[in-house]
Amino acid sequence: MRYVQKLKSDIDAEDSSEGRTAVVDSLSAIGTCRIDHIVLSAAASPVHLHSPTEERLIYVLAGAASLKEGPNVFRLEANDFLFVPRSRTIVVMATDSSARLLDIQVPVSRECLSPDEAKAPPAIKGRVDENAFSVHTTHGAEGRAFDTQTLVDRKMGSKNIKAFVSLVHPGSGMGLHVHPFDQFYYVLHGQLSVRLGFDTSRMSEGNIVVFPAGLIHSNSNDGAGPALLLTINVPEVPAGTKGAYSIDLNN
Repeated sequence: MRYVQKLKSDIDAEDSSEGRTAVVDSLSAIGTCRIDHIVLSAAASPVHLHSPTEERLIYVLAGAASLKEGPNVFRLEANDFLFVPRSRTIVVMATDSSARLLDIQVPVSRECLSPDEAKAPPAIKGRVDENAFSVHTTHGAEGRAFDTQTLVDRKMGSKNIKAFVSLVHPGSGMGLHVHPFDQFYYVLHGQLSVRLGFDTSRMSEGNIVVFPAGLIHSNSNDGAGPALLLTINVPEVPAGTKGAYSIDLNN
């Protein structure tokens, strides 16, 4: 399937002490977003990430890493995330364990920073909390409504990224629909069946998929247990704008 890719999980590889970035090549044609897979060994050298015209979301998939932004140092472990506004420099440093991270980068306007942006907190750290999910109500689901937890959006200071974690219960999913934005799923746990146009695929832990804007797609959890997804929408739609349009092929 063209838009689905499995990320490598060899976090114990000893072939290099340097932090290394594996670009998700199959998504490189999507101009609104770039997703890198960063793998750090315990002895990795610091990795400098500079974002003069990009905002980024760092999500730790496994292990632990320290991220330094100016005078602030953040220790991130699995399921922690750090939102980094544009014009910031982040240094990713290894800890006493190996780590795998997703580095989600989204271009933003080149206009000068506003006074409010200049005074904004340099970064926002958070963690997926199993007690912080709420029932998704933005557009209808099939079966039991799935649950979501927002990580970052425009209300929290992002210009273009809306990222959230979705808990899709067995027997639930979304029927055929389209978005006016590009959407990305990374399966953190469980399995999910997806349809993109005429293609279908079954995703499992470690799979990443992109739904380009305007492409008809659907998803469903046909397994026995819940599926946990990291979902990224780029760019986030303006407040009051519809984000999903249902498709009825019989009408």
